[in-house]
Amino acid sequence: MKIRRLFIFLVLCCCFIISFFNARSGNLPQKSYAVLPLDELRYFSNVFALIKNNYVENIDDKVMIDNAISGMISNLDPHSSYLNIDDYKEIQSVTNGKFGGLGIEVSFVDGIINVMSIVEGSPADAAGIIQGDQIIKIDHVLTQRMTLQEAVKMMRGEPGSSVVLSILRQNPDTILVFNIVREVVKIDSVRSKIINGDLLYMRIMHFQEKTMLEMIEHFKALNNQKEIKALVLDLRDNPGGLLSSAIEVAGIFLDSETLIVSTRGRTLDSNIDYFSCNEDNYAPFSNIRSLLRNIPMLVLVNSGSASASEIVAGAIQDYDRAKIFGDVTFGKGSVQAVLPLDNFTGLKLTISRYFTPVGKSIQAKGIHPDYIIIDDHIQSSFNRREIDLKGHLRNINDISSLPEMDMRDLQSNRFHVRKNFNFGDDNDFQLKQAIQIFFDLLSNDADSRKND
Repeated sequence: MKIRRLFIFLVLCCCFIISFFNARSGNLPQKSYAVLPLDELRYFSNVFALIKNNYVENIDDKVMIDNAISGMISNLDPHSSYLNIDDYKEIQSVTNGKFGGLGIEVSFVDGIINVMSIVEGSPADAAGIIQGDQIIKIDHVLTQRMTLQEAVKMMRGEPGSSVVLSILRQNPDTILVFNIVREVVKIDSVRSKIINGDLLYMRIMHFQEKTMLEMIEHFKALNNQKEIKALVLDLRDNPGGLLSSAIEVAGIFLDSETLIVSTRGRTLDSNIDYFSCNEDNYAPFSNIRSLLRNIPMLVLVNSGSASASEIVAGAIQDYDRAKIFGDVTFGKGSVQAVLPLDNFTGLKLTISRYFTPVGKSIQAKGIHPDYIIIDDHIQSSFNRREIDLKGHLRNINDISSLPEMDMRDLQSNRFHVRKNFNFGDDNDFQLKQAIQIFFDLLSNDADSRKND
């Protein structure tokens, strides 16, 4: 009798969840979700009962349900997940640009916690952790059977407290141990400086709410010091951020009301075309807007450039606003929405795919630069892209299985760079090579105009 009541309870819960999503999604064009899979729910309830009655330890019902939801969501694709109370708070703190911890972004790939990106100036950056490191222990506890949420929770803590990370670093395989003191991490969205006398180097680390306004302030301040002749927009190792911010940043370099990116999914409200603002929105900074729209520029990307970074690079490339330099980007061409379940928990669910203005899908292919500059240091420490992630969505433009190949082999223009440099400094040979090619192109264009 108890099991029967539990089964009825689970069916009612599923009815509520399905009704919730139907209410959010509107008219679904492909099929209705009114019919519940009763046989499968009965099977689930049987498993639940077996665990409840026979497992060696008593497990709280809510914990079991949470684990079941988490497993169901996490097996959809690498970017969908169940957000418990701590995860839900995390989403808010990251988009606001301030949170406590080490300053690293991690992902869960084939049972391993991988470092995807580092916040510049953070405790992890100062300690020497690099992109591509694999975290095998946290405070001497193996991460092998941890969920991503559990690992993140262990790495976070009060500012001033410390955590010990055991890191497996490839090429060569080395195990390193770091004792890192946690801090409140403030993510700087934009950094800039003048290089080569009159070239503005502007690096975007993460797309936040005020990234475009920060870019304008940086440009205004440096352009007042010296007239800027050209712009380098560095999106390397930028893992993304807010879609709205990416649209604003791309739009500032393009004409008003220009298509920046499209999303396509199963529900009507996930099929959206996003355009740059109309001219009235640029009125408060129209002079700088005019300069940014017309200034010669180049864009730098690499395998760590993902999501929002790829949207910006893709739009700029499609409209031939600037040439793209670097390495093939990560290839995260999917859109995630946070769907609340209550006031404290929710789902981060993949709901659509990104398409560039000319209709190319970014998913699992990335943005291919106009000029490839292989970054030996990054490639030796981090060579995973979306296509390497287990369960990744296929590219809808090539719905057949994508070949597991090195996409750099598709490019003909290659340049090799030195190891061990920081982006934007004097040893950034990749940046120097891009600038050299960029000015050669400008010179050739000028000669062609003279001949015409």
